[in-house]
Amino acid sequence: MARVSRPTKCAELRISGLDDSISAVEVVTAIAQRSECPAEMVKIGEIRRTSSDTGTIWVSCPVPATNKIEGGGRFLIRWVPAQVKILSSRLLQCYKYLHNGHVCAECSSEVDRSNDCYRCGQAGHKFAKCTATPNFSLCIAANKAADHVLGSKR
Repeated sequence: MARVSRPTKCAELRISGLDDSISAVEVVTAIAQRSECPAEMVKIGEIRRTSSDTGTIWVSCPVPATNKIEGGGRFLIRWVPAQVKILSSRLLQCYKYLHNGHVCAECSSEVDRSNDCYRCGQAGHKFAKCTATPNFSLCIAANKAADHVLGSKR
């Protein structure tokens, strides 16, 4: 049996203020119900805990669904009023060289930063587990201030 689908323009959201009793499945269910979008069209990341011990999750869903969700800025997931924010669209980014404007398949650089941590610039571990001081490797190479992480406004 073949499955036919067509590309759909999606937008990204950040949902925050989740307590520790809410699961990722409940987030998907709440989004699907509120936006009248099939749950299969909703993509999510993992729930991450903030310093204030509330949860935050990244969500991607079709643009019409995003507009229905974001309308009030908040919506209930079970009994928890979650805060919703539409994220700005991202530029193309090469995950080999960590530079904007092209993708890895088109990268002609000899430099490979694909194993570097996005926070400290050292190889061998991931951003989620890093507690080091921010030290962005691409900015170091360009002799710019490097006291920030990949993707920050700085």
